[in-house]
Amino acid sequence: MYEQQIIIAPSRQGRSCEAAQIAKSMPTWLLLLLGVASRQEQPYHKGNDRPAPWRCDEPRSRARTDLCFPLDDSLRDDGSEDVRLYNMEPEPVKTNRSCCGLPPVKCPANTEYPLTCLLDKVPFATPPACVKRQFKCCLDYWTNRFRLDEAYTRAPPHVRCDSKFWDVYDVQADDVIFDQRSLMKLAAAFAPWIFVPYEAERVPALTELNGTNSDYVVVAKLGFGWFDPEAAKPDALVLAHNLLRNPARPRRHAYALPRGVKDLKLWKDRCADNRRPDRVRCAGIRLHRDRARKILALRKNGVCERTARTGRHSGILKGAGYVDALSAARYAVSPPGVGFANYRDTEAIVAGAVPILERPMWPPQRGPVVELHDELPHVLVKNDTAWASLRNDLDHLPSHRPAGDARKHYLPYWLYFILKRLRAANVTEATCTEPSAEKVEAKVHTSCRWAAIGAPWDNLAVNMGPFQNVGRRRIAKPRAWGGEGAWRRKVGRPSGAAY
Repeated sequence: MYEQQIIIAPSRQGRSCEAAQIAKSMPTWLLLLLGVASRQEQPYHKGNDRPAPWRCDEPRSRARTDLCFPLDDSLRDDGSEDVRLYNMEPEPVKTNRSCCGLPPVKCPANTEYPLTCLLDKVPFATPPACVKRQFKCCLDYWTNRFRLDEAYTRAPPHVRCDSKFWDVYDVQADDVIFDQRSLMKLAAAFAPWIFVPYEAERVPALTELNGTNSDYVVVAKLGFGWFDPEAAKPDALVLAHNLLRNPARPRRHAYALPRGVKDLKLWKDRCADNRRPDRVRCAGIRLHRDRARKILALRKNGVCERTARTGRHSGILKGAGYVDALSAARYAVSPPGVGFANYRDTEAIVAGAVPILERPMWPPQRGPVVELHDELPHVLVKNDTAWASLRNDLDHLPSHRPAGDARKHYLPYWLYFILKRLRAANVTEATCTEPSAEKVEAKVHTSCRWAAIGAPWDNLAVNMGPFQNVGRRRIAKPRAWGGEGAWRRKVGRPSGAAY
C-alpha cells in the first residue's frame, strides 16, 4: 500500500482517484466515524501548552533562550511538608456576615473618598452582595470621578479583543466580582491606555501594535499562557493571570491576577452566610491533563465525595447547583489546569470555601502565585505527586472558619492599581466612542475596544471564545448603535459569551 502511494503521489488527480477508491472500499459506519473525527475542533489551549517557564537544560527543540531560567536544585526536595496550611487562624469573634434584607446603602453627599478606600480588607467568607455594600460609596465616588458609569451606560454590549467578540453587557461599573471580562470592558473604556494581549505569551513589540496602542500605561494579560513582562514598557503596570518573574531581573509593578469567576451574575446577589455541612467538594472539575490522577488519589484517601467520578468530569454541576455546592463546603479542591490560575480558585473564595491549591514548581511561577494568596486562607499541596498525601482529618483540615483577607480576589483591589496608574498618566475620564465598522484581520494586536456586531463582522462573528457558547455560534443582525433600540443581549445567552 505504501509503495502504491509513492507511485501515484506526483499526480494530484491520481491522489484524488486513489482516495475515492479507498473510500468506496470502506464501510459506511467507518466513513461517518472518520468524518466526525476530522470535524472535531482542536482544544482551545492547543499550541499554548508548552512547558513554562522554559528551563535552560531542556532540549533545544523546547528551549526558549529568551525565557530561560536556571533549574533550582532546592526544589527537588526542599524539606517542606507535602501539605501546608496558610492563614488558617480562627476568627477571634464569630460573626454573622449575612446582609440579606438590609436597606440600600446611602452614601453621604459631598464626601470625598481617597483612592485607598479600594484597598479595604474583605474578611474571608463575606458573601459577595455584602462585599458590594462595603465598597458601594467608594466605587460610586471613583466611577463618577472617571465618568466610568456614564461610559458603561452609553457603551455597546460587546468588545473585541484580538479578533474575538465578548459579551460584556452584564458587567457594570459598580461590580465587585472579579471577572476577566471586567478588565476587557475597562480597557475598551480607557483605550488606548490599557492594553490587553489576550492569550499572548509576551507583550508585542511597539512596532507590531495597531493604532495608538503604543501609548498604553497598563498591561492586563489575560488567558492561560505563562507571561513574561520583560518586553513591556518599563513604567507600565503589568497584571497577568499566569505571571512569570525572573529572579535575576526583578520588575516593579508586576502582579499576578486571579482568574476570576466564569459567570459573575451567578454570584453577585448572594447575601447569606451559609452553613457548611460538607467538608470538601471535588465535583465540578473538568478532568483534563493530570487532574484525573489527582482526583483518584483524593478519592482513595477519603477526601473527595463519593459522587466525584473519574472521566471527563469529577461530577457535573452547572449554574446554581455549582454555586450551592461550593457555598456548602469548607474546602474546595482546585488543582491546576492549563495554567495555575483557575476559575475555581476565585469561585471557591467567593463562595467562602478554603481553596486547596498546588504550589508552582519553578521560582518564576511561584513568587507571583504565592503573593496572590499571601493574605488568603488556603491549603497548599507541595507538588503534583503530593495530592495523595492529603487526608480528610482534623489535623490537616480544621473545621473552624479562618480570619483571612480575600480582597485580592475581588475587583476593587485591582482597580486601585489601575486607576492610580491612569491618574499618574493624566488620564481623567473614560471614553466611549462609536466603534468603526472596519474589518480586522486575525492575529492583529488591537487590545480590547468597543465592537459593533453587524454585517461587516459576519465573517468574524464565528470566532468563539474559549468556553461559552461552543457549538451555538450566533451571527447578530445589524442595528443602530446607541440610544433606543441599541444592542442588548438576548435572553438566555451566557453572559460570558465570546463571538
